[in-house]
Amino acid sequence: MNAHPILKEFLREQLPLIAVVLGLGFVAAELQHGFLPGADAPFPLAGVRVPIWHLIWMGFWTGYTMAVVGEAAGIFALPYTMSVLQFTAPSVTPTTQLLTFLNPFGALFGFRRNRQFNFDLAKWVCLGGIAGGLIGPFIRVSVLSDVEPFTFAVGIALVVAGSHLCLAAGRGYRERKTGTGLEARFHRMAAQRQAEGKTPSGIPANEAIVTASRAAGRITIEYWGERWRISKRMLTVTGLAVGIVSSALGVGGGFLLVPIFSAIYRLPMYVLVAATIPYVIVLSAVGLFTYSVVVPRYSGVVIAPEWAWGCFAASGGILGAWCASKTQRFVPEHLLKLMLGGITGLAGALYVIAFFVELPFRL
Repeated sequence: MNAHPILKEFLREQLPLIAVVLGLGFVAAELQHGFLPGADAPFPLAGVRVPIWHLIWMGFWTGYTMAVVGEAAGIFALPYTMSVLQFTAPSVTPTTQLLTFLNPFGALFGFRRNRQFNFDLAKWVCLGGIAGGLIGPFIRVSVLSDVEPFTFAVGIALVVAGSHLCLAAGRGYRERKTGTGLEARFHRMAAQRQAEGKTPSGIPANEAIVTASRAAGRITIEYWGERWRISKRMLTVTGLAVGIVSSALGVGGGFLLVPIFSAIYRLPMYVLVAATIPYVIVLSAVGLFTYSVVVPRYSGVVIAPEWAWGCFAASGGILGAWCASKTQRFVPEHLLKLMLGGITGLAGALYVIAFFVELPFRL
C-alpha cells in the first residue's frame, strides 16, 4: 500500500532535516561546553536550566504560529526565551538568530512543494537583506546599546501595520459576503471540494506563483488569476531597511516584512511567503555570521550564541513551520490577515508600553 504523499514528503524531506538539526544540538553542546546542558545542568551562556524537550516544544509552537503567516519564530521565541525561560544574557540575540535561520527551512520546503515559491520575488528582497544583515549588528553593539528608543519606534510602526491588517481582514470578509475578490473564490472552492468529499482547501492544488514579465526595472507576479507589478528597486530597499532593523534586534525580519508586503504591496498571504520565508533564512544567516565573525573582528565585542539551545529549538521549529505550510491553504485570507494583524499589533503595543513602564517580563 502506497504511503500518503504528505507522509512521503515528511519522511523524505522533513524527518532527516529535523534529525540532523537535533543531532547538531548534541554535538554543539559537547564542542562548545564539553557536556550536555538541560534540566540538570544550566546552559553556560544562558545561565539557566531548561529541559531539552521544552526548547523543542517552544520551537514547534512558535514555528507553526509564525510560518502560517509567512514569518520565522523569532518574534514569539525571543520574548518567550527572555521572560519565561529567563535567558536574558546578550547571547540571546545571536541564539534567536540561529533559530530564525534554521526553523523556516521546514516552511521553505513545504511551500515549495505547494508551488508557493518564486525566485524573482525572493531574489531582490534577499539582496537587500544581505546588506542589512551586515549593518544591523554593528548598530546593535554601538549606537543601540540602549535599545529602548529604537524598539519604541519599531513598536509604533508595528501598531500601525497591525491596525491596517485588521481593517484589511474586515474588508476581505465583506468581499466574501458580496461574492467578489480572492476571498470569495477561496470560500467557493473550499465549499465545492467539501461537497465532493475532498479536503476543503480553498486554493487549487496545482496553482503556482509565476513571473508574468520582467521589464523596465519591475517584475509582474501572477497567482490564481491575480497580478501584482512590483519595482525591483523598492523590493531591494525594503529588504535593506527591514534587514537593518531586524538584525539589530536579533530576529528574522518577517515581523516587519510580512505586514509591509501585505499592507503596502497588497500581496496575499499565499503569495508573500514566496519571498518572506527565503528572506528570513538569508537575513538570519548573514546576521548570525556578522555577530559571530565580523563584529568580533572589527569591534572586539564577542557575543557568542548558545549553539545547542538554538539547534534544539530549531528542530521543533522546522516541524512546526512545515505543518504550517501544509495547513495554510485551508485558512481564509481574512483570518490569516486578522491573525497577523493581531500578532503584529500586540508585539508593537508591548514595545511601546515597555518604553514608558516596566513590564513583568522582558521583550
